[in-house]
Amino acid sequence: MKIILLKLIISSYFFVFSNSVLAEDLRDLRVGSDIRELPERGYTNFKCLNSKKIKNWKAFTNCEKNEKNFHLITFEYDERYALNENFEGTQVSGHPVLINIAVDEKGILNEININTDPKAPFYFRKQSHLMWLRIYHKYGSEDWQCVNKKQLNNHIKIGKKYINKVCTKLVNNKIIKLHSQFYFVDDKSKKENLVSKTFLQIKFDNKT
Repeated sequence: MKIILLKLIISSYFFVFSNSVLAEDLRDLRVGSDIRELPERGYTNFKCLNSKKIKNWKAFTNCEKNEKNFHLITFEYDERYALNENFEGTQVSGHPVLINIAVDEKGILNEININTDPKAPFYFRKQSHLMWLRIYHKYGSEDWQCVNKKQLNNHIKIGKKYINKVCTKLVNNKIIKLHSQFYFVDDKSKKENLVSKTFLQIKFDNKT
């Protein structure tokens, strides 16, 4: 009985922690908040999008602005603070990812941009298109506006499945954008031709 109860507690904790991976929006990050108030503990390897190293969140003005007048910062999770081996590396819901954030000149976090990592081991990459399941779990499966992109001539279905879909949803003062892709390009006999990836953007909508 004690063993069963312990398993239930561990399972429940894993579920809560997995959901909280995107808590706020992404760990401590929340669009619309002041980037200078974010803790540095748990994060490392701060850089501008052009790979110029910066010391911390507060140094965002050292990064050049993009066409939207935002400073772009990349970072990684600090593995020294990983709970256990299941949460090592920079991951969202178990998927290795690359993250950049867009900050305006006042230090307000306007965008969180997340791409599944194309250099992750193949086991992870082939699952990358499934990240939408956890996104739907967090933000709800209703009221998404989706567009299926046209299948190109060199795109090959996997079985009967072809996924190249962009979905958006308005949640309070946030616009959630999700782009999932799953197909082969040119030759399905080569695993390197597999396209399985997800892009997630959480954008501050200050008009609401």
